[in-house]
Amino acid sequence: MGRSWVDSPLYTIADWVMRLALINLLWLGFTVLGLFILGFMPATVAMFAVIRKLLMKEESVPIFKTFFVVFKKEFFKSNVLGLILFAFGYVLVINFMYLGTISGTIHTLLSFGLVFVGLFYLATIMIIFPIYVHLDLKFTQYFKQSLLVSFINPHIVIFMGAGIVGAYYVFNFIPGLTLFFFGSAIATFLMWSTLLAFNRIEKKKERLQAAQVGEG
Repeated sequence: MGRSWVDSPLYTIADWVMRLALINLLWLGFTVLGLFILGFMPATVAMFAVIRKLLMKEESVPIFKTFFVVFKKEFFKSNVLGLILFAFGYVLVINFMYLGTISGTIHTLLSFGLVFVGLFYLATIMIIFPIYVHLDLKFTQYFKQSLLVSFINPHIVIFMGAGIVGAYYVFNFIPGLTLFFFGSAIATFLMWSTLLAFNRIEKKKERLQAAQVGEG
């Protein structure tokens, strides 16, 4: 007996395309609903939460309901998170601008320091949303966990950054895709990459525990 259409790879791809388009439209719609400034963070968190459930293969994920529930629940907390990220980024930009007013050894030392901090800041922005929806932590722990994952898996962070750059060129080349897939496609890639990083960390822990048991 032949395999049904529902079980075919083509159906799976079509299903994901439809879901990502819906999620992206919800992300844009709820961002506008929150007047952009207040809507962007909770809408982004809701988008990552829905995508996480899909990637974890949770059965019967009601996309709109899940998105709406997370949006309401995380509205205040996610905006505080966004304010902190924005404030830190603003301070970082001011410091980079200050570099233009100095020279010599101080300029060199500060340049290296700021570039180092800036790279970890970018890594945090890429990872903190997946971590926020994947782990139940105290608020400050999300930042610490983001830095820890970035430090342990620098190659995955580089992979994530390269993926975002690649996505930028794709959407720039085919702008018609932007409305339906820009946010959701990037969020899916970042969520998948972060889950991969967590999987690698868990395997390292298991190997370490096995080695300790063997020594014992």
